[in-house]
Amino acid sequence: MRKISEYLQTRRLYEKLKSPFIIEVVIVIFSSLIVFGFAQEHDAFEHLVELSREHEDWELDELFIVLMIVSLALLVIIFRHTQYLKNEIIRRREVEVEINKLAFYDSLTGLANRDLCNDRLEHTLAHAARLDSSVAVIFLDLDNFKEINDTFGHDYGDEMLKQVAYRLRAELRKEDTLARISGDEFFIILDSIHTPSSISILADRLLRQLAQPFSLKGQDAYIGLSIGIAMYPDDANCAKELVKVADIAMYHAKSEGKNTYRFFSSKLDQQAKNKLDIRTQLRRALENQEFSLVYQPVIDVASNRLKGAEALLRWNNKKLGMIPPDVFIPIAEETGLISDIGDWVLLQACKQNKNWQEAGFSAIVMSVNMSARQLGYDKYIDSVVECLRNSGLDAKYLELELTETTIMRDVDMAINRLDQLKSLGIKLAMDDFGTGYSSMSYLRKLKLNRLKIDRSFIRNIPYSKEDAITTKAIITLATNFNLKITAEGVETLEQLAFFQQTDCDSVQGYYFSRPVAPTEFKKFLLEPQFKRVRSH
Repeated sequence: MRKISEYLQTRRLYEKLKSPFIIEVVIVIFSSLIVFGFAQEHDAFEHLVELSREHEDWELDELFIVLMIVSLALLVIIFRHTQYLKNEIIRRREVEVEINKLAFYDSLTGLANRDLCNDRLEHTLAHAARLDSSVAVIFLDLDNFKEINDTFGHDYGDEMLKQVAYRLRAELRKEDTLARISGDEFFIILDSIHTPSSISILADRLLRQLAQPFSLKGQDAYIGLSIGIAMYPDDANCAKELVKVADIAMYHAKSEGKNTYRFFSSKLDQQAKNKLDIRTQLRRALENQEFSLVYQPVIDVASNRLKGAEALLRWNNKKLGMIPPDVFIPIAEETGLISDIGDWVLLQACKQNKNWQEAGFSAIVMSVNMSARQLGYDKYIDSVVECLRNSGLDAKYLELELTETTIMRDVDMAINRLDQLKSLGIKLAMDDFGTGYSSMSYLRKLKLNRLKIDRSFIRNIPYSKEDAITTKAIITLATNFNLKITAEGVETLEQLAFFQQTDCDSVQGYYFSRPVAPTEFKKFLLEPQFKRVRSH
């Protein structure tokens, strides 16, 4: 911005100086023409000779010297202004070069920016079309770069971006274009590419380069890289579409676990279109009353009696049909809709539990899942309080489930929010325990009531010795922390028998019942001494 301001000031000064100079030159020229015309008409030279004769002290050569001095002075004036204008023009060109750099290059890394990248891509594709050759584009996104900024600060983040740009540039040819198109996104244009295998080799090199630690002012930091690759003309015929499909491939790489690369394919394109359809329909799902809840019974291991229920969300869309929760829940989190959907789920589950109590059934605990996005909302605690108030349900009959990943995204915030929920009398459970990376010290601080063992450990019990040992270790850990334990995904009599020989106090799974609608769930409430209902 300083350079731009300097250029504008120079331009104004140039215009200011240029006007007097032009006026001065015009005046001199016109004056000279007038004098010349007067001299011609009145034979000024003869008069000058006669004048010198009449005044003997006036020498003709002296008069000519005077005229020469005046002419020389005029030349000096002209030269002075010409030289000054020349210097200003040179300076103006230098500033224009700097402005061009600011307009088309990233000020932090010195790489081409989005505008220049788009322009070069257009030219590269036009050149490739004339030569009937291929072009590859690579969309790169740094994994979890926000954590670097949050942990070390933005100065460290900027330093990492510079080092990333340097490492990426070192792996490319001189004719390749490397651009930084947004905060943590980079873009590469590869001209004259012959085979996808050569791009795979390059992608592997880029991943290895960024796998090395970054030194940020004496501290080591690590970061991953998700890469999406698209080819011209196989995947798209224009620059805009080529960038779009490379972006789709990059997000697929992220969904596959990050720090990897993926080529674009028609299958990915269809998945992206399906995701867009889901996102569009999801925005109207609450308004169109397309959501419903089903409930899976939770059984006490010792008494074989019903002790609780887990509320599970289902979505039946008129256009798309039944959409699995593991498909639409992540999209709801991406779009921010999870807050409204989560509030609706919580309210409906609380109301249903209260209705069963008012109908005279024995009180049970209702378990409701809570996402990371929900826990992060500033008004989430207020929403929970409002749901309890509107439903009339006592807080002790509500259990909120959250995953290890949810907690570890921001441990301090999670501990604070969970303490507030616990103070309301709400029970807290960690869902899918064993699949994340929670610390034992954090486990003590969270003040949980229950651990739910993930079904992935239970699936192969009792045939997998490793899974049996892991599951028993989790149960021992929970017992030492005075936590209750629920085993999810119990589907066979052998699995139930395994948990009956442990300190696990409750189980749930298809061995007893699939998740069912409220009307069907009533039969479990009518017969608390649970009978197995196996679903096929």
